[in-house]
Amino acid sequence: MIKNPPQVAAIIITHSPNLDVLFNLIHFLSSQCSKIYVVDDGSPEKFELTTLALEVIQLPNNFGIATAQNIGLKQAIDDGFDDFVLFDQDSLPSTTMISDLLQARWKACEDGLQVAAVGPVHIDQDSLDNSVFISTQQGNIDKIKVPDPQYSKVTYASCDFLIASGCLISKAALDSVGYMEDDLFIDCVDIEWGFRANSKDLRCIAAFDAKMYHKIGEVPLKLFGKELTTHSPLRHYYFYRNFYRLLKRPYVPSCWKKYTLVKSLMQAIAFTLFLRPRLQHLKYIVKGIFHGIINRSGKYE
Repeated sequence: MIKNPPQVAAIIITHSPNLDVLFNLIHFLSSQCSKIYVVDDGSPEKFELTTLALEVIQLPNNFGIATAQNIGLKQAIDDGFDDFVLFDQDSLPSTTMISDLLQARWKACEDGLQVAAVGPVHIDQDSLDNSVFISTQQGNIDKIKVPDPQYSKVTYASCDFLIASGCLISKAALDSVGYMEDDLFIDCVDIEWGFRANSKDLRCIAAFDAKMYHKIGEVPLKLFGKELTTHSPLRHYYFYRNFYRLLKRPYVPSCWKKYTLVKSLMQAIAFTLFLRPRLQHLKYIVKGIFHGIINRSGKYE
């Protein structure tokens, strides 16, 4: 058990946020952390937040989530913090999420693991399904589901990467792994960082007791009894571009490359056949693949 919990800074990344949703997130975090940073990534309409222990950093342009996260992390480090939790603007943590993350990290360290980051179980706001975690430690894709607490006392699992929102990261981990990759802009940023951490013998930890509601994608595409997470054509561009960039990275496990390559190609076919506007999705997916092959990076222009 943690005797003296460390001070934690929350870093919320926003872009044209729904202020009611943002205020609700800030309310849930205000009693769980020492300071809240809101990094606004170039919203067209500026907004003001006047709350104690809160700092708003307004970026002049949309630099992408990776750069916005890095700016928030560096500011928190400059202010003396050693632990940080990243958030998207539409996430809603439980009232004990941060303490649950800290407890899981403590337990993993007690068990001898070198921890890169700790993340909660994400509960989809629409379906109420729990997130599934991925591990490639055995050389194949192992999908880790949240165990039923009635039948299992396991409180955490080691995995390859975590969704950035709700992710607890320490300064020590950043010193070892490095910051988020600015060139990716958005999509696959957290995946790349997790694999990079693995290559340095640090592990991501899924904390089963930590819970957070999170909106994943847009309206799902229902096909043959299954639901596919969907995004805008532009977001599909970023995913396919960045995934094809990751295919060339030696520290990304080959089994994940093969699995995601097949899955993403099947999804590309489904999106271009069944998801409107079909031609726009096809155009941006093809362009993303091509730009990934030729190593184009940064913001789509």
